Amino acid sequence: MDPTPDATRLPGEGSPFWIQSPLDIRQQFKLLGKRGERIRLWFGPDDSIVSLVLDVTQSGDMVLDVGPDARSNQRLLAAACVVMHGSLDGVDLKCSLGPMRETMHEGLPAFSCTLPQRLHRLQRREYHRVSIPVGLAVKCEIPPQLKPADAVHHSRRAVHLIDISLGGLALEEVPGSSLELSTGMILTNCRLQLDDMGVIQVDLEIRYLSEIQTRSGQVRRKMGGMFKRLSSGGENLIQRFINRLDLDKKTPGPGT
Repeated sequence: MDPTPDATRLPGEGSPFWIQSPLDIRQQFKLLGKRGERIRLWFGPDDSIVSLVLDVTQSGDMVLDVGPDARSNQRLLAAACVVMHGSLDGVDLKCSLGPMRETMHEGLPAFSCTLPQRLHRLQRREYHRVSIPVGLAVKCEIPPQLKPADAVHHSRRAVHLIDISLGGLALEEVPGSSLELSTGMILTNCRLQLDDMGVIQVDLEIRYLSEIQTRSGQVRRKMGGMFKRLSSGGENLIQRFINRLDLDKKTPGPGT
């Protein structure tokens, strides 16, 4: 992450990319720590140090690494506000931190501060996509794309999710469902169930279709859909779901 003037400025209040869920914010900083991602702490227009998230405590604090220069560390401790700039999977993370406190971590000097009440999360590259593990109650139900008078005689069709991002998802048609789909088609009022985290309603645009014939002769049909209508609440739920899957991948299981 390069030290640029942009990194010292926080986005305005009207930005739609602020997240305020304590759980989401905690998970983002835990991931920064688990992956050893460097962050930059700005305590002036031209003054900053590079740091690491060393720990996120149960009490809602986090521990950060100190810089190599003692004078810079003291100036950071004296600053009324510190702007943090980091990155995860091509996503810019920014927030205000402070006040900073001196502490010790594993016998070495460190900083500590309270987790921020909000975090700006801006996707600048291609959407981060995660695969759906086997065993989760995750599915997308597609309603019949017919006129209301005809639709009463048809039920929703369930399709399996292969992966998901904030931009869309990849689906696999359930054998025997025989959905009549075509590229560019808009599927309205689809119900997306994200395991035990909740259900949201979305519109999807079909961006690609593919068929794979298995060794048994069965044809598996896959499709990629882009979100055309996604509320801020729905976006937040999907992001929380993605964060949880990322965290699960990074957390060792019993006996590992």
